[in-house]
Amino acid sequence: MKQLIILLLLSLSLQAQKKDIKIGLVLSGGGAKCMAQIGALKVMEEAGIKFDYIGGTSMGAIVGAMYSLGYSAAEIELYLKNVNWDALLSNEIPRNRLSFFDRKADSRYLLRFPIDNNGINIPKGVNFAQYIMKELSTITQQSYPYLHFSELPIPFFCVATNLESGQMRVFEHGRLIDALRASSAFPSLFTPYLLEDSLYIDGGVLNNFPVQIMAEKGLDYIIGVDMQDYLNSREDLNSVVKVMAQTSAFLNAQNRKESEALTDIWMTPKIEEANITSFDIFEEIVAAGEAEARAHWDELVALAEMDGGPPQNHEKATPLSAFFVKEIQVNGLQNLTPDFVKGKLRVRENKICQVSKLDKGLDQLYGTQYFTNIDYTLVPADTGYILNINLREKEYSQQLNVGINYSDDYNAALLLNYTNRKLFFKNSKLSVDLALGDMPRGEISYFVDRGFIPTLGLKLRSHRFKYSKFQNRLAVNEKTYQDYSLQLFLQSTWRDAYAIGGGVEVEDISINQSFESSTMGDFQKAYINYFAFLDFDSFDDANFPRAGFQLNMMYRIIAEREGFEIFREPSSVLDINFKQAVGLGPKWSMLLEMFGATAIGPSLDEPYQIYLGSQGQGYINYMQPFVGYRFLELSGNNALTLRADFRYEFLKNNYIKFKANYGRVENSFEDLFNSDVLLDGYSIGYSYNSLIGPLELNLAASSNHPDLFAYVRLGFWF
Repeated sequence: MKQLIILLLLSLSLQAQKKDIKIGLVLSGGGAKCMAQIGALKVMEEAGIKFDYIGGTSMGAIVGAMYSLGYSAAEIELYLKNVNWDALLSNEIPRNRLSFFDRKADSRYLLRFPIDNNGINIPKGVNFAQYIMKELSTITQQSYPYLHFSELPIPFFCVATNLESGQMRVFEHGRLIDALRASSAFPSLFTPYLLEDSLYIDGGVLNNFPVQIMAEKGLDYIIGVDMQDYLNSREDLNSVVKVMAQTSAFLNAQNRKESEALTDIWMTPKIEEANITSFDIFEEIVAAGEAEARAHWDELVALAEMDGGPPQNHEKATPLSAFFVKEIQVNGLQNLTPDFVKGKLRVRENKICQVSKLDKGLDQLYGTQYFTNIDYTLVPADTGYILNINLREKEYSQQLNVGINYSDDYNAALLLNYTNRKLFFKNSKLSVDLALGDMPRGEISYFVDRGFIPTLGLKLRSHRFKYSKFQNRLAVNEKTYQDYSLQLFLQSTWRDAYAIGGGVEVEDISINQSFESSTMGDFQKAYINYFAFLDFDSFDDANFPRAGFQLNMMYRIIAEREGFEIFREPSSVLDINFKQAVGLGPKWSMLLEMFGATAIGPSLDEPYQIYLGSQGQGYINYMQPFVGYRFLELSGNNALTLRADFRYEFLKNNYIKFKANYGRVENSFEDLFNSDVLLDGYSIGYSYNSLIGPLELNLAASSNHPDLFAYVRLGFWF
């Protein structure tokens, strides 16, 4: 009935002189469901509707702000469709944007606990919404001329909830990026946002459809696109997301009748299968909004024809894809240096900056893990812009990390890590790792990150594990390996991907047998070793890479010593390990690997021989996985292997894996190319990328023997 009355009034009005009709648009919150508002905007544009004010909450505020800045509905759709929503919702830093040192420890830990003066704490939140801040920085890049949101190309407001007072705040001035971040801080998904000494959460907690505020603006007509589900029945409360949405919907449900009464054209697109995180059905949600708006087509056209006001302001405040950087200003630092920030950002003053390059630089800076949030704003200069990098350093510099690991090589272990990022020097990192289990391992490392400038570092390591000694493929004894080593080294890093350096290592190794043998005895020796290395790593994921490569090269001189007075004739080893990840479409990927190692000089002692076998990772010295054989089953002084892993993702985070490798391990270098024996191995397995780490189940065989081996691992490697 209400729609018929509106149509009648509009048709009668058309008979009279046209006048400037003030039209407001209200957009509710609703997460991914708000993509339907884009579809509705497309139809309203087509009908000729010109808005004089826009207001919104949460995701509706972001859509509304983009339209207020001058984006068309099609431009909003294109921009938001290309956002990596998985990364945004998880706030997971792409591995290839982490600092070089953190990259090596990526995907190792399950839980992280900050440490401050009060001891170990529960995290305030798991998602600081950095990727929202980064996207909002670009979306609002050209909003700097507008000190009040009423001055935007289309006047705008949004609402948020003060977490401390429980009061609603209407944002109508200040930094637009702050208003949008505060309005979209959905509880349980994102941390509260600190602004002007107050904490803010999603405006939808108190007012998810702020039509009452719009009604106070003195407009003639109000159009609303309301994506709220209001209250669900017991049967529909079947997920954590729906339960959380229900808890924030009580007050809005009470206001529903008033909201509907204040809205002249009320659109409520329904997408049964969608929730606040359903960005994977982006196109379907947009289409649902378009369909809902077309159901109101006659009303929209009549309203547009009645509006005889001036043409819509075509001023646009949409972002530039590149701009000239006159100056870089770093704001918010307390413990770090501006030079450190600028070095990680890789944007230069008095140069053209591509926004795509700045985007990567912000990721690199966030990947240092010193900050909770980073955003940027622009201020016009006499030529180009002043680029303001706005930082919020973490309130703590220490952290306890916990993980788990099981493998058939090392059995079960609890992984503990203590990290201190500000011990003695700025930009420093102390890392203490322990693997507690049947075969304990540990590592303590300390260094100062100065980029390409060589920096002295140290590392203490210890490993203990059991393995079988094989003769003619028969296990003839079980041995226990134990080592302790101290390394002092100089290292330079470049672009957080390359590391080059060298140093000296003092190491003590013992190998004890489980039972006495006339041909084998216990082993106890000390060594002093000198090494140089090159390390490159650009994998996009530690466990399931689809892009990037790794290159590890080391030359090590190994000398037995008695105390520090007597040194035996040294041996040396040169080894190279190269891995290349290749995406073969949306479901298939491939990992290619080549490994080679050769000894120079006297034969290598047992701990430094080249070993092949099993399917694990995190091995030490020259122990290399080789499918189709048992852990450390094959050994020699020279080795060359090739391997290819094919992975098919048949369901999200569920994979089928196929592995094949070929190679030789010999005591002489010449036999690598002259031997008639070609080692091979093949496996098929299942992998699941679980919350506690990758689960992998494999069956392996070789054409060189009749045995079939199973291999299981769970969790992260150390």
